[in-house]
Amino acid sequence: MKHLTTIYRQKDILLNGTILFRKAYRSIVFKENLVLLIKSKKYGEFKFPGGGKELNEVAFDVVKRETLEETGYLIKTKIIPFGWTLEYAKDFEGIFDVFMQESRYYLCQVYPVPRPIQLSSYEIEYGYTPYWVSLEDAIKNNETILSNDLIPWKERDTFVMKLLLEMRN
Repeated sequence: MKHLTTIYRQKDILLNGTILFRKAYRSIVFKENLVLLIKSKKYGEFKFPGGGKELNEVAFDVVKRETLEETGYLIKTKIIPFGWTLEYAKDFEGIFDVFMQESRYYLCQVYPVPRPIQLSSYEIEYGYTPYWVSLEDAIKNNETILSNDLIPWKERDTFVMKLLLEMRN
């Protein structure tokens, strides 16, 4: 799997301290010229469906579960690794010196009829809603939203959207 980018959220991060590491798995789903994304009602940003691993899950299971929970769409069996990103930030809880997240992206296909979504409490708070949107519109939307530590994924996912758009053109 190809390394896509590394993001440092703050300029003064000390990378030699204690590290909280998280690995996440995200789906990239296209239907013609549209991509399946999640939009937050709270901040208005678009992001890829995905999240962290539960006990005894493997990567493809996480991608399937998270996409189903957040969008209602069931992923078909063919899942293709696309690439991964790495992010460094200060741990907002202050327990560790550094929060490090690796996000792995997978190209997926879904069945056409969605099921009901099943959001977690934080996803409900953010008002997550699935959308089929063009990459151009999602990027344009995200670029109008100011960076915010409460939506740290905006920069990462917008980067991946731009990369996908570049590859499609």
